[in-house]
Amino acid sequence: MPFRKALYSALLAVLFAATILSAQPSKFYLHDGDTVVFYGDSITEQRYYTQWVELYTATRFPHMQVQFFNEGYGGDRVSGGGAGLIDQRLSRDVFPDKPTVVTIMLGMNDGSYIHLKPEIESRYTQGYEHILTSIQKALPNVRFTLFGPSAYDDVTRLEKFPGGYNATLIHFAALNRDLAHKYNATFTDLNAPFVAALKKGITINPLATQLFLPDRVHPEPWAHWFMADAILKGWNAPSIVAAVSIDAAKVAVTDAQNAEVTGLSGDTASLHWTELDGALPLPFDDANAGAHFLHQLIELENDLNREPLTVTGLKPGSYALTIDGQLAGTFTDAEFAKGINLAMLSTPMKGQAYSVEWNVRDREETHFVRLRMFVAQNKTGVSAEPGASDLTRFEQLQQKMIYEAAQPKPHNFVIKPAPLSPVTAQ
Repeated sequence: MPFRKALYSALLAVLFAATILSAQPSKFYLHDGDTVVFYGDSITEQRYYTQWVELYTATRFPHMQVQFFNEGYGGDRVSGGGAGLIDQRLSRDVFPDKPTVVTIMLGMNDGSYIHLKPEIESRYTQGYEHILTSIQKALPNVRFTLFGPSAYDDVTRLEKFPGGYNATLIHFAALNRDLAHKYNATFTDLNAPFVAALKKGITINPLATQLFLPDRVHPEPWAHWFMADAILKGWNAPSIVAAVSIDAAKVAVTDAQNAEVTGLSGDTASLHWTELDGALPLPFDDANAGAHFLHQLIELENDLNREPLTVTGLKPGSYALTIDGQLAGTFTDAEFAKGINLAMLSTPMKGQAYSVEWNVRDREETHFVRLRMFVAQNKTGVSAEPGASDLTRFEQLQQKMIYEAAQPKPHNFVIKPAPLSPVTAQ
C-alpha cells in the first residue's frame, strides 16, 4: 500500500508538471545570437515590416543580441531581377551575412499581374525550390520562414480581370505552405490577414483603407503592421511587455511579470514604488490618425503591446499616475482595479522605445546603401568585402547602439489623489 500511494503521488506530480508545461507559451522563434536575413522584392525593400519586427525584438528582448539584414530588391522574382540573377543575389547578398534565419517573401512579380498559367506556376515553384536548396547547401543549419506574399488590392478597387490578381498570390501562398512542410520551415501567411484588414477597413472608412495600398501593390508604412503582426504572432511573440499588480490595502505586490518592484510604500490613498521592467513597449503614437485607424483593424495592442498596471484597494476617487515626475494620466480607482495598459500612454518607457526605433531605422538605411553599392560594384570604404568595409563597420556600430538604447531603466512610480480642477473645486 505505501508503495502504491507513493506511485500514485508521483503520477499526480508528473501530470501536474505536464499541465503547467502545456500552459506555458511557446518560446519566441528567434534566439540570442541569431542573424536574420529578410529576402524579397520591393515590398521587403520598403524596409517597414522588417523594421517593425526588428524594433519589437530589440525592445521586447533587450538582453538578446539579434542582427537583422534586409536584402529586398525591387522587381525581384524567384529568378532574381535588377540586382542580378538569383545565384548572384544569394552569393553576394545572403551568404556573406551568415544568417541563421532566412525569411522569403516573393511572388508579387512572379505572377506577372495576369491570369495564373501553368508555366507561371511551374517557374515559381522550381525557382523557389532552387533558392531553398541553394541556401541550405551554403548554410546547412539555417532556419527558414516562408511568407505567403502580401496582398494585391482587389478589395477597395475593382478587379482588373475576373477572379483578380490576388487569387494568384493566394495560390502562391498555398504552394509556399507546401514547400515549408517539405523543407521543415515555418510558414506565415501575410496575404489573408492583410485582406481581412482591408475588408474590415472599407466598412469603417473606404477612402482611408484604399490609401493603405495606393498603387494596389506597395503598402504604406502603417499597413506593414498587418504583416509584422502576423510574422511576430507566427514566431510566438509574447504580448506582455511587463505586468504588475498591487494591492493597496495590503501595500503588497501580488503579481509581477517581467518586472521587479522595490520600495513599495503608502496606503489606500497614495502609493509609490520603483520598478524595473525587463522590456520596453512598442512606441505607437495614438494621436496619429494612422495608428488610431490601425488599432481599429487589427488587435495589435492585445497581440503585442500589453503593459498592464493593476491596483486594487484604492479608496474611491480620482488618482494621478506619475512616472519619474511625468504625468502619465488620471484614472479612477475602478479603472486602476480593472487595469491600465501603460503601453498606450506617454511614459518615459515609451520615450526610450522611440530612441530604439530611430536607431533601428538608421541602421536599416545604412544597410540599404551598402547593398546598393555592392550591386553597383562600388567600394564601400577601404575594402569591398562584407565585414571589412568602413560602411559595414559603421553598421556594426549602429547595431551596438540599438541594444544600448534598448536596455531598460528603473523608474519611480507615484499614485496620489488627482488635484481638483477649478470647475470641480467650485
